[in-house]
Amino acid sequence: MNRRDAAEWEELARREPYFPVLDHGGQATREEFFETGEADIAALLPAIAARLGHDLPLTSTLDFGCGAGRLTIPLARRSTRVVACDIAPTMLAHARQNVLDAGLNNVTFIEPEELAGLEGQFDFVCSLLVLQYLPPAAGHAMIDVLLRGLAPSGVAALHVTFERRGERLRRFARTVAGDRAIPQERASTAINEYDKFAVHQQIAAAGAHVIGRFATAGAVLIVEKAAS
Repeated sequence: MNRRDAAEWEELARREPYFPVLDHGGQATREEFFETGEADIAALLPAIAARLGHDLPLTSTLDFGCGAGRLTIPLARRSTRVVACDIAPTMLAHARQNVLDAGLNNVTFIEPEELAGLEGQFDFVCSLLVLQYLPPAAGHAMIDVLLRGLAPSGVAALHVTFERRGERLRRFARTVAGDRAIPQERASTAINEYDKFAVHQQIAAAGAHVIGRFATAGAVLIVEKAAS
């Protein structure tokens, strides 16, 4: 992710750390914000276990794009250790305080650059409502990093929005017509769509495969790394 993207997210974090990415503009209380995280993890983990035929070990978990800790807290309640990662230092500061307020002490906070030193460390990588806010080039690069972070037999939940049929042609037509896409003030919250075939190729190249897909606003791909 480039410096401009990082600066936009940091500005957003300072202005509204509980930005309502869940409904794209609706207002939610802080309590409701964290309740959605608990509900998401409470639904996601049993669904993954059903696909695997066993529970995830959750010895070491990565929450990528942790924001203010919406998913970090419920993951930390279920995991031995959690690493929470976000590009915005202000978001990490809020997440750190929220984790402390929840009485948890098993979370480490890092920025994305630090992920390179954590290859093969995680038995679960969770990234919900994050990748669609990254331009595809940056998103594909980050997917590679996240998949490298998985330990053998580790599982990732990757939330991706795929291109609709004909989207490439529509995008080309907009370019020819001079459409300059999103106004700058909305750039960081624009929804980016990914090529489905490219994502699946990328997963296979990382020695992993998709074992499940849950439909939501986009798709949550459940990806399992091959055993060593």
